[in-house]
Amino acid sequence: MAQGDNRLLDGIIEQADRSAQKKIEDATASAQAILSEAESRSEAQKELLERELEQKLKLIELRLETNKASARRRAILAEVDERYQAVMERVTELFDAKTVSAHLPQWIAEATLGLDLKEAKVASGRKAPATEEHLREAERLIHAATGAEVTLHLESRHVPGLGVVVSSMDETVSFNNQVEIRLRRFDRVIRSLIQEHV
Repeated sequence: MAQGDNRLLDGIIEQADRSAQKKIEDATASAQAILSEAESRSEAQKELLERELEQKLKLIELRLETNKASARRRAILAEVDERYQAVMERVTELFDAKTVSAHLPQWIAEATLGLDLKEAKVASGRKAPATEEHLREAERLIHAATGAEVTLHLESRHVPGLGVVVSSMDETVSFNNQVEIRLRRFDRVIRSLIQEHV
């Protein structure tokens, strides 16, 4: 009986060993699976964070490029403004009474044609006043360009600055051809020319 008990006891111990061994193997496999899953999750999270970081870096680079481009544009505009002011000052210096006086017939003709009038009156500045000769030359220029006959009259009032203002006889319409206004008309052209050379 002692031997039978021993066999029974040995069987129980063997059974317990196998069970313990199975539990150890299952626990090891389970731990390995948990570790593997945790590693996979950790790797996936790392990749996600790397992608987010990459996107943020791209965004920062984009903003930086945008800011650089904006700063370059502002610098160019500031330089264009500075050069524009210098050009306008120089042009204004060049437009003295003698220079303007030589251009009055063309400016009077241009204004009269712009208004499409058969009869008009011309006011001019005190420094470079329009004369009857200027009016006759303007009438001749209009006739040569269009074949139209127009009659121009000198107005007694003076305009500020250099140039002329041509008006209808009833003063309902007028065309301002003073230096300052003429320069404003070419403002966009002057600026674009300056931009091309900046």
